[in-house]
Amino acid sequence: MIEITGEMAQQLVEFVSGETGYNMIVCDTRGVIIGDRSRERFGVRHEGSIRIMGGAVDSIAVTREDAERSGGKMREGYNIVIKIGKERIGTFGIGGPVEIVKPIAKIAAAVIAARIQEIRQLDLIREVVGEISRSVQQTASAIERIYAGSEELNATSTTVAQAVSETEAKVKETGMVLEFILDVADRTRLLGLNAAIVAAQAREHGRGFSVVAGEIRNLANNSSSSVEQITEILDQIQSGIAKVRSSSGKTSAVSEKQLHATQQITRDIENIKKSVETLMTSMEQTSLKAN
Repeated sequence: MIEITGEMAQQLVEFVSGETGYNMIVCDTRGVIIGDRSRERFGVRHEGSIRIMGGAVDSIAVTREDAERSGGKMREGYNIVIKIGKERIGTFGIGGPVEIVKPIAKIAAAVIAARIQEIRQLDLIREVVGEISRSVQQTASAIERIYAGSEELNATSTTVAQAVSETEAKVKETGMVLEFILDVADRTRLLGLNAAIVAAQAREHGRGFSVVAGEIRNLANNSSSSVEQITEILDQIQSGIAKVRSSSGKTSAVSEKQLHATQQITRDIENIKKSVETLMTSMEQTSLKAN
């Protein structure tokens, strides 16, 4: 289950309040207030949010007349569900004239959902990048064995062949991981576009949210760029491996070429490490900006 943290809820409430000037709250899946501009109702169960989270309605509008008739039990404003797909992850409520605050509530709920999605995508990308790093380390270890084998080619031909096979396997695994990153980047880019469209629909109320949408798209673009760089380097590694395999069964006169090929592969691996570090830095910077 995806959850909105109290820290995130409060940050978003303060951000939206600062942009609009209206009081607002965010409730979790239990209908408990976890974000409050006034900071006076933390932990209070909100009846409207409980109804929405129960699935009875997606939104509740309380007019001034409704509030007056309630004898103070209800406040004028608009409450709306926060959804990711079909999953209800919380509610957003804003006080004020319904005709004014309703579009603000819709864009705020969309931005919160987009932010939650972005965090989930970042976590997935971090996991994948970690897998790439582990694959690169294992590849580097295999290359070291190839390098050692090239110095004593005749005595270690079996070890060299095994190391080459291991390296090829790791390169293939890394390629599969890169395909997964591209898929995540595409989904993140679409998420950012949707958030930008909703922000544009809100006009002046959506100006602040367009910043978040832009940072989501930047993350997708940076991820795709890093993947392209790593893919190019992997192609170079595969070319070097082909040279090693071709020369491994030849005489010692060819061993010098094999040695040069392994040295080139080592340099390529260092470039992959730098690309992975750049990707991680880009993700962290994007996450900070979005916050």
